[in-house]
Amino acid sequence: MVCNSSDSQPFVFGVPSQTAVEVDEYSTNPTQAFTFYNINQGRFQPPHVHMVDPMPHDTPKPPGYTRFVCISDTHSRTDAIQMPYGDVFIHAGDFTELGLPSEVKKFNDWLGQHL
Repeated sequence: MVCNSSDSQPFVFGVPSQTAVEVDEYSTNPTQAFTFYNINQGRFQPPHVHMVDPMPHDTPKPPGYTRFVCISDTHSRTDAIQMPYGDVFIHAGDFTELGLPSEVKKFNDWLGQHL
C-alpha cells in the first residue's frame, strides 16, 4: 500500500510524502495480534509503531500541522478535565457511567463549552 500526502510537505516526524506501508500479518485478527504482541513483547506495541513524547498543551502549532486531542473513559467525570486546544477532537468511548440520558446531556453540554 502506498500513502500520499495532499501536498508536497513531508508528514510529521520526517516521513516522506509517499511511503510504503506494510500491512501487519495480524491485521485481520485483532485477538491474535493482541495475544502475540502482548506475550512476545511484554506489552502491546506492534513493531511498526513509533512512540513519541506528548507535546505540552500550550506548544504553538507549526503551520500546516493538525493537532488532535484524544481522550476516552471519562465516565461522566469531565469537570476537572483541562481541554487543550486542538483542530480535531476524538472521544474514544465510555463517556457516561451508566448510560443515562442525563449523563449524555451533561456530556453534550460539556462538549459545547469546549468546541
